Amino acid sequence: KIIAGNGSGAPTVLSPTTTVSLVTTKTNASHVSLADGVEGQLKIIIHKTRGNSVDLVITPTNFAAGATLTSDLGSRAVQLLFDGSNWQVVAGEITGTAEMVIA
Repeated sequence: KIIAGNGSGAPTVLSPTTTVSLVTTKTNASHVSLADGVEGQLKIIIHKTRGNSVDLVITPTNFAAGATLTSDLGSRAVQLLFDGSNWQVVAGEITGTAEMVIA
């Protein structure tokens, strides 16, 4: 279980080598970052618990679809694949306006 970091430049760093990360958000704890992986690597991020109505913001170092992913509800998940240059979304509850939002 991982507690997200704050949005003031101190996100919690997710390990790209740990396949699954269960992340909990709460007041002043909303942000995680993800470094580049190796080509073909999979990463699953689950927004396990959304405390105090705090969204989860995921910022990969290199993300093909945008700059961030945001989850506005607990129990949501996204699966990413590193293509050698960028993280790509391959599965999950993804839309432009709800669930995991790409921005």
